[in-house]
Amino acid sequence: MARSTGEALGRPTDVELTRRILDATIELLAEHGYPGLRIEHVAKLAGCGKNAVYRRFADKAELAAEALRSHGEIGEMPDHGNVADDLLEHVLQNQANQVRASNGETPVGNNGWRVAFEPEVFPIIWERFFTHRRDQGIELILRGAARGELPADVDADLILDTFAGLTLFRQSIKGVSITPEQYRAMIAAVLASPPRRGDPI
Repeated sequence: MARSTGEALGRPTDVELTRRILDATIELLAEHGYPGLRIEHVAKLAGCGKNAVYRRFADKAELAAEALRSHGEIGEMPDHGNVADDLLEHVLQNQANQVRASNGETPVGNNGWRVAFEPEVFPIIWERFFTHRRDQGIELILRGAARGELPADVDADLILDTFAGLTLFRQSIKGVSITPEQYRAMIAAVLASPPRRGDPI
């Protein structure tokens, strides 16, 4: 049986080439940041033509966002049977992601946050990564409401923002670590008097 032309010539598969393009993007983002990212440089480092990059990604914003997303960790959906433990696991995963970005432990080093918050990049990575994390958080809070642990009109979005903001400000801006015990105390306080949708400001 005749093999495909790609196999006969020893060319990389589509998946392999996409991985090389994303890895090249990560390497160049780490070295030059988003402003210095050029499609032609990515193509050269990945060993392909610019058209191969553009067939996969519409522009450099989508390329950068997908490169970051491919190295992110969404994490497993917690299911401990109670909302406090589920929420703790969720926020600890957020913390781990933020610590890696703040400490330069991501493949793009300290450029991780800067790239993610570029105006062109953020809407894409929000849709492809952060919304999945947010959906997990909302699901586990609403699951707790269904079990009667929280009121039916609990403001799940505000609870998630509270912990995301706490982690971002304290870990990434102040550089102060948050212990699991501190998170657990904060979770207990929030769950004892949870915000509700429609609460007056």
